[in-house]
Amino acid sequence: MKNCTLVGIGMGNPALLTQEAIDAIQNAPLVAGAERMLSLVQNLVRGKTFASYESQKIAAAFADYADTNTIPCAVFSGDTGFYSGATSLRALLESDGWQVRTIPGITTAQFFSARLGEPWQDWHLVSAHGTDCNLGIALSYAPKTFFLTGGTITVRTISSFLQEHEPDATLTVGSRLGYETENILVGTPDEILSRTDYDEKLACVLVTRTMPDLPHGAFPDEFFIRNNADEPVVPMTKRFVRAAILSLLSVRDGEVVWDIGAGTGAVSVDIARSAHCAVYAIEEKDHACALIRKNRAKAGASNLEVCSGRAPECLSNLPAPDAAFVGGSEGELLPILRAVYKKNPSARVVTACVTMETLTEIQSAAATLNLEYEATQLSVSQSKRAGAYHLMQVQNPVWLVSLKSV
Repeated sequence: MKNCTLVGIGMGNPALLTQEAIDAIQNAPLVAGAERMLSLVQNLVRGKTFASYESQKIAAAFADYADTNTIPCAVFSGDTGFYSGATSLRALLESDGWQVRTIPGITTAQFFSARLGEPWQDWHLVSAHGTDCNLGIALSYAPKTFFLTGGTITVRTISSFLQEHEPDATLTVGSRLGYETENILVGTPDEILSRTDYDEKLACVLVTRTMPDLPHGAFPDEFFIRNNADEPVVPMTKRFVRAAILSLLSVRDGEVVWDIGAGTGAVSVDIARSAHCAVYAIEEKDHACALIRKNRAKAGASNLEVCSGRAPECLSNLPAPDAAFVGGSEGELLPILRAVYKKNPSARVVTACVTMETLTEIQSAAATLNLEYEATQLSVSQSKRAGAYHLMQVQNPVWLVSLKSV
């Protein structure tokens, strides 16, 4: 029987290892792992060491001990069950007939929670340690978000993002946790950005923010701010039309969505609150962009980015959309659609119009780009009190056109 052990060494302080982990490392004829991990447990190692972070190479090194009745060991930072290299190595070893025992480490989240004296059961845990991480999406899940930092996502990266999106958020930074030089800082994004007394490479961040207690779906029209003082009212897609748009776009968690011609950002906000997705509100008018930012803050929509510029020129630098809504095209519908489908030929696109001429323009663009389309006309009437009676107040009919590649 081929037996081996995978050990999570937590934050790297040997004093925080479990006795089971210590025994596995001391009794192993070979301890493998990244060079930094091996240096952290070097005083416990009695056998040989093999420095590598590649699963294939570690598995090959273990092969020399397959018939020796000894148990080689691999060590990993953090916990073996949270974005750990232990996952891929375990699958590789088991496919080769090894019996794998996994020993977890004390996670940074556990340790930080204990240091702060608060439970971590309501934290949304995110690894930004060398993995792709959209900060807006990560923050959209819960009022408290815990980040393991590393790679391109650092304490400063998170603080800078919050400085724009959630300036009133509170950041609690844990630096070199478990070591003699441990330091914990608390402050607003501005305050943390002014600090230098922490280790950027060995830090975690707990972000605490106030999320409005709001329902998902289309918000009431009166929720949105539509103009600043002495400025004209910005056009806005009405609530029941927005509800239909949400249904037609069918946005899923993790997707990228463009709202082109965003106006007040009502559609953008509704989308951002309906799924844990990345929403880009594209708007060329400066006063409208200011309104979008205000409505984003009011809704707590951290996953909404405001893109100031004219479409299609400003679209080239955005990530490819899974879905797009074109609410305003300023006569540029065809080049806008070209830009969308150039980025993603299978994007789900919905356009809106209130005139027959614009509907004809959409049909013409669909024919030019060889797109299938389905048009729906919405006619909405809402009751309005008139003395002792209620009358139905009619809104202008709206066409919603869904487009897709043939």
